[in-house]
Amino acid sequence: MTLTHVQPQAVEDRLGELGLKAERLGETVRRGYVAFISCTPNDPPLFPGFSAWAMMVRGLREYLLPEGWERSDENNYSLVINSAGTVAIAVATGDAATGRAEEQPTTKSSKGPSTAEAVTSNQLTLDLIFPPVELPQASRPLGQDQQRTTWILLVHRSQGEVRCELSLPTSMGPDGRVDGWQERIILGVIPTDPDVLEVAPPTPPQQPDIDVAVKRRP
Repeated sequence: MTLTHVQPQAVEDRLGELGLKAERLGETVRRGYVAFISCTPNDPPLFPGFSAWAMMVRGLREYLLPEGWERSDENNYSLVINSAGTVAIAVATGDAATGRAEEQPTTKSSKGPSTAEAVTSNQLTLDLIFPPVELPQASRPLGQDQQRTTWILLVHRSQGEVRCELSLPTSMGPDGRVDGWQERIILGVIPTDPDVLEVAPPTPPQQPDIDVAVKRRP
């Protein structure tokens, strides 16, 4: 059963245990929204969603690195990791159930091998019994540096609002979407201009995390 924190005090208390503050996470999500609505139809179709994601990753790092956290982009999987190496946070777009305590959200798109490794590591760290996540053959064996819990700042833009939550993933479906959560911290609703998304570019499908091999040209 998923443990869901909804009441403001419960949210603040649980975030405090992780070394986080709801207000600062909300600011990070707002920065992503501003990046999204700053795009125009002249931008490439994939750019608005990518721009929003990149700005939220940047915002998380600018908030947390002064607090002693570290950034990691290993295998092109962008994380911010606490100083003890026990908690990591990634950013992803969620479906319409995001931020709704009575529903069960999933990531909007299928995810890649790095997310699969993180979910498997969560299962092992929390000693949970779940159907195993199938890891691609190219994935590295889980090492000591991966024995941490990786949370996802899950964000969903809809007409007139942005909903978000910080949640701990524990399973992925056959389609590669994260679909199960050990714990959800509901961060609430950020009101936005109800007319903005009508004129902004449509949200593109979020690209899964990938491994890119770079080779020198002969």
